[in-house]
Amino acid sequence: MVFKLHHRRRARRIALLVLAGASAARSAAAQRPAEVQLAARVAGERFEVRTSTGWRPIWIKGVNLGVALPGRFPAEFPTDSALYAGWLDTLASMNANAVRLYTILPPSFYRALRAWNTAHPDRTLWLVHGVWTELPPDDDFDDPAWRDEFRAEMRRVADLIHGAAVLPERRGHASGRYDADVSRWTLAYIIGREWEPYAAKAYDARHPGRQAFRGRFLETDGAPALERWMAEQSDHLLAYEFDRHHAIRPIAFTNWPTLDPLVHPTEAGGEEERAWRRKSGRPEGARQLEYENDAVSLDAGLVRPTAANPAGWFASYHVYPYYPDFMLNDPGYGRAQSSEGPSSWFGYLTDLRRHHAGMPLLVAEYGVPSSRGVAHLQPQGWHHGGHDERSMAQIDARLTRELHEAGAAGGIVFAWLDEWFKRNWLVLDFEIPAEHTPRWHNVMDAEQNYGVMGVYAGDPATQPVLGGKPGNWRAGTRLAPNLTVSSDASWLYLALAVDSTFTWATHGIEIGIDTWQPAVGQHRLPRSGAESARGFEFLVDLPGPDSGTVRVLPEYNRYAAPAARGEDDLGRFLRRPIVTADRRDGRFDPLFVYTNRSRFGRDGTFFPAQGVDRGVLRHGTGSASTLSDWYFDAKARMIQVRLPWDLLNVTDPSSRTIVLDTAATGEIGTATADAFHFTAVVYRRDAPARPAVTESAPWRWTGWTEPVWHARLKPVHAALKAAWGAIP
Repeated sequence: MVFKLHHRRRARRIALLVLAGASAARSAAAQRPAEVQLAARVAGERFEVRTSTGWRPIWIKGVNLGVALPGRFPAEFPTDSALYAGWLDTLASMNANAVRLYTILPPSFYRALRAWNTAHPDRTLWLVHGVWTELPPDDDFDDPAWRDEFRAEMRRVADLIHGAAVLPERRGHASGRYDADVSRWTLAYIIGREWEPYAAKAYDARHPGRQAFRGRFLETDGAPALERWMAEQSDHLLAYEFDRHHAIRPIAFTNWPTLDPLVHPTEAGGEEERAWRRKSGRPEGARQLEYENDAVSLDAGLVRPTAANPAGWFASYHVYPYYPDFMLNDPGYGRAQSSEGPSSWFGYLTDLRRHHAGMPLLVAEYGVPSSRGVAHLQPQGWHHGGHDERSMAQIDARLTRELHEAGAAGGIVFAWLDEWFKRNWLVLDFEIPAEHTPRWHNVMDAEQNYGVMGVYAGDPATQPVLGGKPGNWRAGTRLAPNLTVSSDASWLYLALAVDSTFTWATHGIEIGIDTWQPAVGQHRLPRSGAESARGFEFLVDLPGPDSGTVRVLPEYNRYAAPAARGEDDLGRFLRRPIVTADRRDGRFDPLFVYTNRSRFGRDGTFFPAQGVDRGVLRHGTGSASTLSDWYFDAKARMIQVRLPWDLLNVTDPSSRTIVLDTAATGEIGTATADAFHFTAVVYRRDAPARPAVTESAPWRWTGWTEPVWHARLKPVHAALKAAWGAIP
């Protein structure tokens, strides 16, 4: 494993303070303070923090701290205080003033945070701590066992931030002696998670009408059931910390646009959608509960602090620019402009801010990922993926400035690390087995690529880089005199040598890839007309210097082919890919996928589906763009291609698993890959001469259980440093 940790020397110095700090913390935690500890508070629409000179306003500039390293799930926490110390030092260097946790981390993190803040009193990193839970059984938030465990987790969090907890080992949870008191730097709690709309709708339906709640620190005169329930749970945490540790701090519940209290005319509910489909003669399709994005609300504005609560209450949302679709389709948002230009996201934030006037609005998640894959399209180009790292940096910096301009109380960017265990709706059905997802980095999965700290497959000293050292490309397995293949946990690398007569003015290249049983597949390549006894499942088509695609055997395509203009994706999204065809017609289909589902607005307006061709290949060097796919190194006379495993229907390269589906229903079928074969064809476009065909030897790669990886800061680190530095 290669891991470059920035500011390593400073991190070591910070780590040396941990043991001394822990001893002091144990002593401090042993006594309940006589005076109420109030480290932070709400003041109108902003936060204030206590300093040695009194209260001062703070605009929160934070980073969500995911900590799952490659090969690990989120509950497999790093335990090294020096690692956390280095991360905190790097965060502070980008002008961040806050870090958010979703769940309890090991004691070493809190020791590192205490050490950092003790050593840097003028550069405090404030902690925003979460209390995580999953959905309750049967969407019943009153389920006694589930609710009791949620509250028990609240009490653990309250105890551990005061350095007064010993947590036994529990599967999927951090444990140990929590002896570092970080309560004086804990700014706020954000409890819960993004609740699915169908769960909120079901709970409210069980308890119709509006209900009052009178707690010690929070109350509501009358609210739907889930708002009342969230106020009650928040009050429980505040009361416990007050009684046990004589401390109180601002609190909120997690929310997101699908449960916002606004009305969105372009977002029909399920029954409305089906009614418009019947009226227009369009297919109704199956009911999709997850797309009820304006069916129910969860309104923090219905809850207020009592007179006994000096810390206050705020609204917390996860807001991304590309979803839900009402943010993209609403014509009012489409006309919105910030000082930097058109921005439907800014329009939405302005509406959200207006609704929550008088209380702080914290956007606790935002950002875009630097993935090759695109999962949702957005009008200004701020898509869910499909950004190279420079574009990601520019977009995240602009989103930060627009947050400030919209009047938010701060923003916490998502996220610190690229975490390989994450899964996105567009590809998760083809990341099989799911328990192996952390072993490989799917660059087509947007969720795995949000990090400020990029985490990459391979060893940078030997990894092939487009336009980089030719020797690294030649160091792979030579399958033919002019064809070399290698791989890592993200990519399959192809290096094809061409002679001095090759020019793009007269030549093109096709590479057929056989991934399963040479007897089946496509036996004819479309441009060159070359035929092979092997059947190919995929084609790399490079007809010129600025164009290229990967295409697939039609029967082996995972997604539906695009329909005509005005397209409706209902019944045309996922399909079951098979490899039984024996074709000789030269047909390969685009790797097209629908990213934005078709839908109706409440007034009957139809919004067509949108999608992308995942197989379009970008020419360029790795230094020019992190999304470059292939490059012609004229000096080395070498065609260099890197292909994501996911594009080749490899569901887990670590166990050499590929799609092999024969069933009509149930889970997608898989098989263990035997050998890949490659047929490279260099053909002339201006003459019918027989093309030069290279048939490769079989290629088998070696699986792994522990991935080789390295890390480095992405450009977004510098971009956010500048953006945050310009905000007082």
